[in-house]
Amino acid sequence: MLKNHKSIIYFLLILTFIASCAKNPVSGMPDFVTITEQQEVEMGRAYHKEILKNSKVLDNKELTKYYVELGEKIAKSSHRPNLNWKFTIIDDPTFNAFATPGGYVYFYRGLLAHFNSEAELAGVLSHEIAHITARHAVRGMSTAQVTNLLIGLAASSVPGGSISNSGFNLLNQIVNKGYSRKYESEADDIAKEYLGRNGYNQNAMANFLKTMKSADDLENEIAKKEGRPISAGYHNIFSTHPSTENRIEAMNQTESMAGKKNKDAFLKMIDGLPYGTSDEEGYMRYNTFYHPFFAIKFTIPKGWDLKNLPDKLIITNKESEIVLIADNLLRDDIDNGFSPKDYLDQNIDKTSFLSTNKLIEQKPLNKNKMSGYTYLYKTTSVVDITYTRYSVFFDINQEDKKPKAWIFIKKFREINDDNASKIIETSFQKMTEEEVSKSQGLKIKVIRFKEGMSYKELADNSPLGRYAEGRLRLLNGHYPEGKPEVGTLIKIVE
Repeated sequence: MLKNHKSIIYFLLILTFIASCAKNPVSGMPDFVTITEQQEVEMGRAYHKEILKNSKVLDNKELTKYYVELGEKIAKSSHRPNLNWKFTIIDDPTFNAFATPGGYVYFYRGLLAHFNSEAELAGVLSHEIAHITARHAVRGMSTAQVTNLLIGLAASSVPGGSISNSGFNLLNQIVNKGYSRKYESEADDIAKEYLGRNGYNQNAMANFLKTMKSADDLENEIAKKEGRPISAGYHNIFSTHPSTENRIEAMNQTESMAGKKNKDAFLKMIDGLPYGTSDEEGYMRYNTFYHPFFAIKFTIPKGWDLKNLPDKLIITNKESEIVLIADNLLRDDIDNGFSPKDYLDQNIDKTSFLSTNKLIEQKPLNKNKMSGYTYLYKTTSVVDITYTRYSVFFDINQEDKKPKAWIFIKKFREINDDNASKIIETSFQKMTEEEVSKSQGLKIKVIRFKEGMSYKELADNSPLGRYAEGRLRLLNGHYPEGKPEVGTLIKIVE
């Protein structure tokens, strides 16, 4: 035991010595870091490989070139210009961006749609670059190393060395949980400096912080109406952690340089940018969900909301929930008479979900050139009564696709919600070849705001459905009550 204590003491002494030799690239003051720059770069490189494995990169050469060149320009003017900077746009509707050690910066497509000038984009790029130049992730990992005695975060002495499992998990946690109030505020200050160095209006970062707060306010409003938990926003945090109002106030307390905004040039660059989920993932237009790859479509009940996840769709209305999943079928089973009813009987029996439930309805669903079947069960417990409907459709006539079962699992507290959602089964059908060929998801369209236009009118004609007015206002930095000037460019969705 004494030997172990001595080893820990020696380890801490070594860390303290290393830390005493390290200086923060931004402040020039001593930093407590146990990770060398070479190790930092190796970690970033290894993490980048993992991100590319699990993420789809945006296929838009012009926009990517614009984004990369802007990022590189700001990085070259930063406190660490000699890092091998890499800038990536992830093709995902998430409202977020993040940076990893060694010079790697990632923006989600969903965030790009919410900027209203090049200066705002430059501000958030500067903010993410600042996390790297100030070594925020490295400083966080160093503290955790000492606390947990994590050793061997990176095999930097070996060419092509990679991050260890413990180091990867720690870095992943830091990146995904977001930074502390102190680090976020520090990155704001540095971003403002970088904006000035590159001739941009230094109010741009504060302006986008207002958009962040508006995004959280709108999310709070929608979540409250839908009776669900609030989803996290930019940097996986809420407006109150750290307080966005405080960050805006802090930035406004320092003098700001008037500089370029390049609003019109930026908006013209993102004209046509996909909005929401991509064509390949399926998308909502008005109240209909389309999936061109699988050539299916169906109508969502009015007042219900859809969440499109990689492995399923979730449709909700207060306490009622509908989940759509897909399962591959064997052609041999189908050739031997395996039916939708057989599928439900087989899978329900295997999972024992319905062992205490009472069957109150069963019937075939033979519509729209797909055979199907449905069961409705009533479950009575000590505290309440609930309903569960299982419906399946066999999609077996596409020669270039594996035969599939489309399964809807519906859970209700009120039988009226089952009646309201029957439009899903009655409208579930194959898309025609013409529909598939002409199909496209929602896109940003930049227009000039004309006399007589209003957000209400634009929302009434928008495919965004519920909350369209709030979402259009947010896109243009006018949530909850702003109004564009006549003749200025604004974003709509079509």
